[in-house]
Amino acid sequence: MTSTTRQPLWIFADWDETITSKDTLYLIAPPDDNKPNSSPPFSFFSEYYMSITRDFDTWFGPRDTLARQFEYLDELGPAEKESIRKIEEFGLFKNIRIEDIKERSKDVTFRPGWEEFIGLVKKKEDLVRFIAVLSVNWSGVFIRTALERSLGSEFVETFEIRANVPPYSSE
Repeated sequence: MTSTTRQPLWIFADWDETITSKDTLYLIAPPDDNKPNSSPPFSFFSEYYMSITRDFDTWFGPRDTLARQFEYLDELGPAEKESIRKIEEFGLFKNIRIEDIKERSKDVTFRPGWEEFIGLVKKKEDLVRFIAVLSVNWSGVFIRTALERSLGSEFVETFEIRANVPPYSSE
């Protein structure tokens, strides 16, 4: 009888709509305030992004093979950059503070089953080498704070979280 050694697990998870029940980017953006000289509401940027990606999809055509999908991703860069340019132009994150981001993370709703999954992972911690959360979301601080609220900071300290970083205000 031979003994088999289990290889440690490496767990990688996407944030929005994998760990969370819905997209959370709108929570990071400042709330709509209608003040003079404030940036447009987040919905403006969402609609703009959807419009330029729809136009790009129409221009690009079908993505019916893996090779075509890779071509699509290679060509998508300028459309993605245009969306970011618009966010920067209107200063969406201009005066955002880390404290605000942490506070808004309280509104994250996790996908059903996420906490149960992590409960199983905790029971088998000796079999888990690495847990990573990957996201194009705009804030690792936001993600870490939401996870700590749910799972505890000591456990979440072991996670690798990779996300974009907005230009926080020092005020």
